[in-house]
Amino acid sequence: MPPAPQFTAELTFHFAGQGPERRHCFVFDDGLGLHRRVPMRMDGVDGLHTVGMWVDKAHTFVAGDAVLVRCVVISPDLFHDVVQPGVQFALWDGGDFASGIVLERHEAGWPSTA
Repeated sequence: MPPAPQFTAELTFHFAGQGPERRHCFVFDDGLGLHRRVPMRMDGVDGLHTVGMWVDKAHTFVAGDAVLVRCVVISPDLFHDVVQPGVQFALWDGGDFASGIVLERHEAGWPSTA
């Protein structure tokens, strides 16, 4: 069972920051619990930080595809005051490969000490 999400976001895959040698697809697999963890750069937070994302069904995403994801950040203290609807972010794997926007913040997902 996934943890309570901290926010819901829409991802749009573009693979613009990755070279032609890359596969240019991103997979959410049943075998991985429909879960992925990747580096993320979010407006208002310095550097790259890991975000966990969950989806409702397995799929292989290619450029132009979009999906809603439920997200949990590994360092909630850095993101607590930043994550709000409309904040933009990018997913990174050797270059930016997807753009995201926070659609909804879920207060129940944040630790009480944040």
